[in-house]
Amino acid sequence: MIPAPTYLQFHLVFSLPVLAALWYLAPRHVGRRRRRAAAGIAVLVAIAYAYTTPWISYMIRRGAWSYADGAVVVRALSVPLGEYLYFAIQTLVVAFALHRLGFDPTFRDSDFDRLPRAAGVLAGVAMLGGGLWLASRDASLLYLGGVIAWVGPVLALQWAVGGGYLARTPRTWLAATLLPAGYFWIVDRIAIGMGTWRIAEEFTTGIAILGLPIEEMIFFFAAGLMAVNGLVLFEWVLDWNDRGTAAGSPAEEADADTRLVPEPGDD
Repeated sequence: MIPAPTYLQFHLVFSLPVLAALWYLAPRHVGRRRRRAAAGIAVLVAIAYAYTTPWISYMIRRGAWSYADGAVVVRALSVPLGEYLYFAIQTLVVAFALHRLGFDPTFRDSDFDRLPRAAGVLAGVAMLGGGLWLASRDASLLYLGGVIAWVGPVLALQWAVGGGYLARTPRTWLAATLLPAGYFWIVDRIAIGMGTWRIAEEFTTGIAILGLPIEEMIFFFAAGLMAVNGLVLFEWVLDWNDRGTAAGSPAEEADADTRLVPEPGDD
């Protein structure tokens, strides 16, 4: 019997090659756009580690998923090294895919419309409450409820900040979320089939598509969605700040003062 590949071997075969390909295909921004893109990616990777590690650690300790004997080399807080690598790899894959597809972070006044922002906040809060309720209702709903509750607060915050922008650019963030998620669905199914990791039946609903538990599909979509929204909003906020700074620059203020001085002959 062929032993299951280790987590690091999985990355070498399935994760790192696609990451390298997307890095190669990603546009080479220059100047300020390049600096902002790099800063946004760095910030999102840091947030991914800070926000995801406690949740992943809890789910692993509960037994929602486990790993084949010998598949894990090092653990920290019950989380394998391979999972920590996944946090950065998935964020980078999503980021390079987003920049390859392209997006416009230009701020518009309508981006601060209250309706989409309020709707997004309500949806995120509902996801948090609903997810926690599901997870506490039955063991088979732990993973499903946990992932819904995990993503809810982030989506609420993102839509509170830039709900108007996200509402007018759905093609951007949906495409950049679905394409990487589709790839991760495929390789995740392969890893499960090879036995590198296992999803516990007692903590899942049993609903699967082509052998991939629906909870795993939601996880990869949700993680990608949070990353995409974070990346586009990072540059959108900076563009909004640029416009506010330009509007309040000394030159603008001087022009405004000049316009307030009465011309000779004015009453």
